[in-house]
Amino acid sequence: MMHRSIDRRVVRCALLILAASGLFAFLFLGTGRVFWLWMTLSVLVLCCAAFLAEPADMRRVLMSRAGTRSSVTTLLLGVGSAALLYGIFFAGNLAVRRLFPFGAGEIEAVYSQGVQTPRWIVAIVLLGIVGPGEEIFWRGYVQRCLTAELGGAGLALSILAYTSVHLATANLTLILAALVCGVFWALVYRIFGSVWINIVSHATWAVAIFVLCPMG
Repeated sequence: MMHRSIDRRVVRCALLILAASGLFAFLFLGTGRVFWLWMTLSVLVLCCAAFLAEPADMRRVLMSRAGTRSSVTTLLLGVGSAALLYGIFFAGNLAVRRLFPFGAGEIEAVYSQGVQTPRWIVAIVLLGIVGPGEEIFWRGYVQRCLTAELGGAGLALSILAYTSVHLATANLTLILAALVCGVFWALVYRIFGSVWINIVSHATWAVAIFVLCPMG
């Protein structure tokens, strides 16, 4: 009975990953001018699905700060990890542009998505919905679920799942960037055990790299 319950949980998680792949494929290939609207809706749908799949566990994820860590410490760890990831991307941006002839064009293609949307709206969406929502789904649900059932293999699968939803873009630079982000935030969640640190990290990094100090 226990084995059957575990199988059901993993299958349910796999189905939601497939749903995420479909949503992101449509997002990257079919939304054009309304990219950020569909990004927002996609993330909200995935978060709602995660809460429907495991309501009690997802509530615990959001209620937990992982021990006695204060809000200030959580904020500092989130912002500090975002700064570290931004530094990694700054170095990677220089390397890709210098080493690969297609690198600059692929980076520009990333920034061309939803370019018509005012930057202040993008910032609000990234801070309030997309950054938090992606961490709630990918780390708070997918990574937690798969690692609980499959251990280290589950951690690797959660990283591959996060990376794979970007394959539809056929943009190698974006796919590699997603892999770096997937590994980085998976380790942050694994080490600190707090989705709130991940939320602050993801939201802060996203606003920095897409709005405040873009690399395009």
